[in-house]
Amino acid sequence: MAGRTTFQYVARNSAGLVVRSTIEAVDRADALARLRAQGYVVVELVAKGESAPAAGSGAPAAAAPKRRWIVTGKPITISDKAVFCRQLSITVNAGMPLRDALESIANDMDHPTFRKVLQDIVRRLHEGETFSQAVARHPDHFNTLFVALIRAAEESGSLPETLEQLANYMERNEKLVKKIRSVTSYPLFIFIFFLIVVVVMTTFVLPRFMESFKGFNVELPKLTRVVFGANRFLIDHWPWFVGAALLPLLVVAVMRRSPAGRRRLDAFLLKLPLFGICIREYALARFCRNLSIMLRGGVGVTTAMDITSAVSGNTVIVESLQHAKERIVNGERIAASLARDPEIPRLVIRMVGVGEESGRLPEVLEKIAGMYEEYVENRIVTATSLFEPIVICLFGGVVLVLVMAIYLPIFTVSQSVR
Repeated sequence: MAGRTTFQYVARNSAGLVVRSTIEAVDRADALARLRAQGYVVVELVAKGESAPAAGSGAPAAAAPKRRWIVTGKPITISDKAVFCRQLSITVNAGMPLRDALESIANDMDHPTFRKVLQDIVRRLHEGETFSQAVARHPDHFNTLFVALIRAAEESGSLPETLEQLANYMERNEKLVKKIRSVTSYPLFIFIFFLIVVVVMTTFVLPRFMESFKGFNVELPKLTRVVFGANRFLIDHWPWFVGAALLPLLVVAVMRRSPAGRRRLDAFLLKLPLFGICIREYALARFCRNLSIMLRGGVGVTTAMDITSAVSGNTVIVESLQHAKERIVNGERIAASLARDPEIPRLVIRMVGVGEESGRLPEVLEKIAGMYEEYVENRIVTATSLFEPIVICLFGGVVLVLVMAIYLPIFTVSQSVR
């Protein structure tokens, strides 16, 4: 039939049975809408003759070209990419051809690195590559999630809407990161200031008083002797203390270089009090948000699971989601496949099950992501509100001990003189 494409699909019906068949539709979006209207949960959907991405590949076929163009210089931030996506969405939606829109944005771009990237993308479009293929040439700036969504948007003809979703996602993510930084910056400043004061006191102030007190003909108070002795020990053995402070950082850097070491490190982080909960919830929020965007953009469930799990940020969570994806390929429902892994909270499993049953999985995943992002923000605010008075009390206590150690000998000498 003219103007229609045959799509091969793998889906599950309302009874949970796997259905493999074909459907004729105008485009991918039309095929997805018709399958969902029949109550199917689409696992995979590809045009006939097009090879589906291999399981475990972590990216669709368009995301695999070799790196032939690497741009170095000023880094491209999430805010830069969010503004770019919104600008491109507006211009394309207004009827401007994609290539002209990209050229216009590149000419007005103040960011030197981003300008070079866009100019290279425009050049590749002139050479006949698709937008997703050109973007995939820059994996340092556009990850597999971005490339997969652009590719699905090209096939479904929903590029402006997808770009708008990407811009909203990036802005929400940037807003959360900035809020976390803002609530942690003050306690961090106090802690750094405390370390500077202690270093100055132990390195310059206390040694001068130690020399001055040597001329006294009285026994120094016990507190003063203890503080001066500890200070002398720190000065004589400071390389060991610096090495002990840097050793954990070195161990972490070495462990992150190997997959096994990184997994052990990520597993350890998940077990930390409070921080482990925040890391788990943030990883799940990213996964749910990304999966929601990809399902809305027309990407199949297994491909979306493959890509979104890889960018969740924690290797333990990644493994759990990859195992769930393999069970989905074998015919299990999404909620049932997630339920077999202890790393996934029961709340997520119940809500995903509701989304599957109601046919509103993307909307439910978005609500889960928003809920966990709010949880992370509240936990960090609570932790920093407790951390601040603890650091202040610790700082005040150390300064008090140092001041008492300095002034007690003066009081002792003045009493002996009387």
